[in-house]
Amino acid sequence: MTLWKSERSSAYGDALHPPAGYLNLPILIASAAALGVLSFWLVPPPLTMPVLSIVSFTIAGILALLAYCNGVDRYAPGVTLWDVAGLSALIWIGAGMLSKPEHIVQLFGHLMTPE
Repeated sequence: MTLWKSERSSAYGDALHPPAGYLNLPILIASAAALGVLSFWLVPPPLTMPVLSIVSFTIAGILALLAYCNGVDRYAPGVTLWDVAGLSALIWIGAGMLSKPEHIVQLFGHLMTPE
């Protein structure tokens, strides 16, 4: 707590912080659109929401781990890795709530059957 107060207090002047890890918005939108089109193309319609839930959970975890390991400032202005990880977590929760239990059983049935 003391370190946080001393870093952000005005008594020491402006502290130089490393770059916050800003994301380029067009690249982010293009990658999200490509993932969406690819998942809708490869996944049957009843399994779309469970797959979206699992994928967004994985993405949220990976992005949060990257943001933590790179020391991205949570309070930085603009869109950072923490913001995108939080958005992915919200998508995970929403898709999980909208998916039906029988679709999840069907998804795991497809994943477990050897072909």
